[in-house]
Amino acid sequence: MKINDLRFLKVKIEKHPTRDIQLEFLDKPNAIAALILNFKEDKVLLVEQYRPGISGKLLEIPAGIIENNEDPIQTLAREVREETGYMFESFEVMYTPKTALILSPGYTSEKLYVYILKLKTEKEKTYEKQLDEGEDLEVLWENFEKVESITNDFKTHYAITLYKNLIKK
Repeated sequence: MKINDLRFLKVKIEKHPTRDIQLEFLDKPNAIAALILNFKEDKVLLVEQYRPGISGKLLEIPAGIIENNEDPIQTLAREVREETGYMFESFEVMYTPKTALILSPGYTSEKLYVYILKLKTEKEKTYEKQLDEGEDLEVLWENFEKVESITNDFKTHYAITLYKNLIKK
């Protein structure tokens, strides 16, 4: 594989604005992530999938890339449906970000929009997942209080903290 064959990671170089050096970074599409709670708000929906950055499986909240200049909320609805099997209409949106998080500005252009969703009822129906090519993930509900101890995924920890500080008070 050649560097030009990469689908969503693009290596870019720009000149430093005040020093005579070149800076390299990954120009990566922006993304969304969703902390999904059950109706009682005592369980969190997690996905388990293989992640090449750690050469192993990771438990994390559902997330996905914003495609073709989609509005982040459109991406949220699409990704939730694809990865969890739930229709977006099954959820109450409890938190919408005012702005995206800048994840690692030293080496990537990616920004992340983190949402918090809650199932409207205990009886919301799920449908077959619509995974992207190369995706192989399992969905599981975990007790809210246990989530921080079973994953070290940044976006999951951030979303849990956001929920505790803004909503659960």
